[in-house]
Amino acid sequence: MKKIGLGSHIGDSGVALIHQMVNRMGFVWHERTGTLDAGIDGEIELRDPSTGEVANRVIFVQSKASDRPFPGENDQSFHYLCKQADIDYWMSADNPVLLICSHPQTGEAWWMHIQSWFADPSHRASGRIDFDKRTQSFDHSTSHRLLNLADPHGHAHVAVADDRQESLTSNLLKVTIPALLYRARTTITDPREVITQQQESGTADLRRDFILRRGYLHSWLPPQETTLGHVTRGATDAIETAEWASDPNRQRWLVQLLNYALQRDVNVDCDWHNGRKIVYFRATADLRQRQIRGASGRARSVFHPKFKKNKPEEISYCKHAALEWKFLQFGGEWYCALSPTFHYTRDGYRDSLFLSEYLTGIKQLDRNPAVCGHTRMWATYLKGDEGVLVPRETILTYGNLLDFTANRAIDDASWLADTRETDTDDSASKESPDADELALFEVKQ
Repeated sequence: MKKIGLGSHIGDSGVALIHQMVNRMGFVWHERTGTLDAGIDGEIELRDPSTGEVANRVIFVQSKASDRPFPGENDQSFHYLCKQADIDYWMSADNPVLLICSHPQTGEAWWMHIQSWFADPSHRASGRIDFDKRTQSFDHSTSHRLLNLADPHGHAHVAVADDRQESLTSNLLKVTIPALLYRARTTITDPREVITQQQESGTADLRRDFILRRGYLHSWLPPQETTLGHVTRGATDAIETAEWASDPNRQRWLVQLLNYALQRDVNVDCDWHNGRKIVYFRATADLRQRQIRGASGRARSVFHPKFKKNKPEEISYCKHAALEWKFLQFGGEWYCALSPTFHYTRDGYRDSLFLSEYLTGIKQLDRNPAVCGHTRMWATYLKGDEGVLVPRETILTYGNLLDFTANRAIDDASWLADTRETDTDDSASKESPDADELALFEVKQ
């Protein structure tokens, strides 16, 4: 009577487990049948789950299955000893080769990319592979790593959206604009002259939220009620902002006035940088750190002096929370698209000589939680939630960030993976002037 030994049965179970896992990833498993398999049990062919198209990318697989513990196995790790003949065969392959060790009875499997491991001469001489169970589990989450391995430049794959709902928060802040704006005649054609005449009048409240068009000064308040009355003459007319919003030419004028309105709304706490076209939190009088309450209720640093390491009493540079923005109209509603950034000064006032380098450094380190927290902080500040800062009057009324629900979602682990980085890449540890600052803007998910 013919028999199938226990070892063969366990080996077949290991291959079946790999087949099952590969199917769950949305890829195709091709088993090599027969007895002529010189160290390769099958192939994984990459496939786009959304279209069904195969990518002409193949990964070879050698399966090692056991119902007993592997050498040195514990809850964290184990090792496996390979024959030199097998190593030589695997290393000669043009395609990536995986060694997958599994326990079919428990449904557990772990993988190692042979070529990358045995590229180390000491590893190849010993023939030993060390497995870390926490990072090398072979399951559904492994799919994006296999894509990066077989297609490192991303030519044959993109992240595929799952059919599930996901709540998203945009950077679009709802804005309600005044129903009316005002205009009065003026003989002045240069905005700088308007500023000069206000200064000569001795007022401390300079108004910059105006535009000059075709012999008229346009502003959000009647000019005679502000210092702009010094440069206007005659009667003041009221104009409905809805008229300008529906006219493509005058809509540009309206957006310019909206930009000036935001600058006016924050000028009690922020300065305007004309070169970068941003607002940024002003330095404190004594150059001490300044904080406000963010969306999560925690304190957020908006001005932070950094001192020299070798001279703790001297300031190296100052970091200011800053904001770029753009006003947009959708479906008759107005939104302010917030783009948080930073500004760096030498002493709280003059631009740092290393401004560009500092900005490059923080942008390389910033990730989604930091940017999200920074955006929420600005939204909370503009809205004027109680307890953020001293209450202030604003021209515009700011609402909440626009939330919406999508019925498709992409797995973060797939699209966030950077194929240019390796497991030993230390780019996250590169020095930056703000490396210790990111926690100030992190948002708990």
